[in-house]
Amino acid sequence: MRNDAESPAPCPPEGFSPDEQVRVCAQADLLPDGRFGSEWLVIGEQHLWVIADGDGATPRIELPLDELSDATAQTLVGGGALEVSRNGTHIELVRYTNARAGRFTTVAGALGKWLSGEEAEVPEEDEKRCPRCGLPLAEGTKVCPACLPRSQTLRRLALYLLPAWRQALGLSLIALAHTALGLIPPYLQKPLMDEVLAPRGEPRPVDERVRLLGTLVLALLIAHVLMSGLGAARAWLSAWLGNRISHDIRVQLYRHLQFLSLGFYDKQQMGNVISRVNQDTGRLQEFLVWGSQDLATNLLLIVGITIVLLVMNAKLALFVFLPAPIVVLLSTVVWKRVRHYMHRFFHRWGRLNAVLNETLSGLRVTKAFGQEPRHIDDFSSRSLELAISGTGVERVWSILFSGMSLVMMLGTLLVWYVGGREVLFGPMSLGTLVAFLTYVGMFYQPLRFMSMLLNWASRSLAAGERVFEVLDTEPEVAEAEEPVAMPEMQGRVSFRDVSFGYEPHRPVLKGISCEVEAGEMIGLVGQSGAGKTTTINLICRFYDTDAGEVLIDGVPIRDIHIEDLRRHIGIVPQDTFLFSGTIAENIAYAKPGATREEIVRAARIANAHEFIVKKPDGYETLLGERGQGLSAGEQQRLSIARAVLHDPAILILDEATSQVDVETEKGIQEAIDRLVKSRTTFAIAHRLATLKNADRLFVLKDGEIAEMGTHDELLAAEGEFYRLVQTYQDISAVSAVQR
Repeated sequence: MRNDAESPAPCPPEGFSPDEQVRVCAQADLLPDGRFGSEWLVIGEQHLWVIADGDGATPRIELPLDELSDATAQTLVGGGALEVSRNGTHIELVRYTNARAGRFTTVAGALGKWLSGEEAEVPEEDEKRCPRCGLPLAEGTKVCPACLPRSQTLRRLALYLLPAWRQALGLSLIALAHTALGLIPPYLQKPLMDEVLAPRGEPRPVDERVRLLGTLVLALLIAHVLMSGLGAARAWLSAWLGNRISHDIRVQLYRHLQFLSLGFYDKQQMGNVISRVNQDTGRLQEFLVWGSQDLATNLLLIVGITIVLLVMNAKLALFVFLPAPIVVLLSTVVWKRVRHYMHRFFHRWGRLNAVLNETLSGLRVTKAFGQEPRHIDDFSSRSLELAISGTGVERVWSILFSGMSLVMMLGTLLVWYVGGREVLFGPMSLGTLVAFLTYVGMFYQPLRFMSMLLNWASRSLAAGERVFEVLDTEPEVAEAEEPVAMPEMQGRVSFRDVSFGYEPHRPVLKGISCEVEAGEMIGLVGQSGAGKTTTINLICRFYDTDAGEVLIDGVPIRDIHIEDLRRHIGIVPQDTFLFSGTIAENIAYAKPGATREEIVRAARIANAHEFIVKKPDGYETLLGERGQGLSAGEQQRLSIARAVLHDPAILILDEATSQVDVETEKGIQEAIDRLVKSRTTFAIAHRLATLKNADRLFVLKDGEIAEMGTHDELLAAEGEFYRLVQTYQDISAVSAVQR
């Protein structure tokens, strides 16, 4: 129950004022007839109520808790319903969609304990929402992509400049000098025209005009040479800086991905993740190398040219500035619209990468079933979606560019007309008009480029948001604030009322409790989906429990230093994964500094030495991706050798012999028998005969331990294990082994 010091749960229904303290207030998003709508389940100290949103004065349901029992969250198509029992009759309280299923599953669990007289923690709201727009936030992140301001993305990108601030400052100074020099040549056109080529009034002597011509041309040459040198320096420095920053972001992103929990990858397509590391960081590099420096340069040009135009002729300058607000307005409108298109574009690009990664990884299966045309059609369809999105983006930009070009041309024509009249009627010289028109072209060019830069910026900042979205995702399995160091581990494992589901409202394990002594071998038995692999995932702490706790040597697994935990656990998986490299490097993967003697010893224990030395290059034989070049049995024995070298206190065998023939299995089983000595071992096997040497078997059914005992005890009991043996038609083989 809630502590009196705690504030009651928020309960929005207006007019609802119970006479008792409220323990839980949960909002459902479906009405009793299945239509979308809002209702509130309110649980107090003695009663519960169901209240329609906005009708708090008259609850639809009011029930005393002491008359209720068995609160359950029923799974329905597309959602669920929370039910309770009253005098043997089931009463449906509220309905909800899958989006709220996790919340009501936890509420049902707490309510069930309260109804049975047990203490239970008040379930917190499990779904976090953006405080600004109310949209659900992805698990592990506090960032709402819909509300993330672009200025924040730019600020975060700017933070990556801090380690190289000297180079960034130098680049800014070079850009400033380059921009200032760029303003000189147009201004020299005025004396070149008015004093040399077409002087007004009494002209200077020819020889003096020739000398002035040479001086002006030399000044133009010096200015262009300096501009070329500064341009080259700026390009080199900006390329170095941009690549450095993109490298830092790429490495930081990859490092973060390495430490994210498996739950993150359960919800992501691998191709989408890869596109963020490669494609999105590439977009950022493109913007940082070219877009950022051009943005600064063009802003400086606009400011500098504006000052020059006002000094030369303020009246004409006003005609130049007339189109500028229209250009800015067009850019602002298009910016808001194109952001939506860009997110869709990148989403579809990620989906295309996911299809490409999946189909190429499964090419052998594709060819075996002759499904090449099907995958070609699928890829073509996704590629067409991407092309349509890209076309939509470019269509918006083309309309913007055309509209701005027309508006800018109107400004230039006004300058020609008004300035031409001033030249004809005397107030302005031809040289001044020519120089002014040159500056006008220079003024509109950065404005036009700014719109193109908006295109670059929208693509790059959308990519940046996708990158930062990953970086802001927190690992679900996190290191404890004060982790317990365990340099040595005995291997005693305890499960205490453990419940877990990959989705909170669909538990896979339900209240598992057991004790495993150090050095004991446990066989996990059960049908597919019973929770065997989930059990070992929790031992490895790939996931954290939803309820209860797992302990190793009496220490809660959440408190153990993760590095120590992983160092003392070894896994021989069902699907062996070998990396590109030599056989020796793969065996020594968990111990990179292993000597050749240690590697050979591990290979001998795993019955792998014989086939390794028969390879042309022995232990230095190069393997292809995922161990290509080796049979399934050879790959499995290398995996066992890797576990031997790791020397763990707790060993996990996940279907270690499922993909090999009987003869190969015999050799692998001999290697396993050597490996499990003096280690706590958890073994999963569909071939039940392979578990004959286990100290105890845990028979899992529907997420619970149905039976527990030795091999002989469970066979004699003729319960669930006996039924499984008969189902797999393995009883005769087991009996033969016993004889």
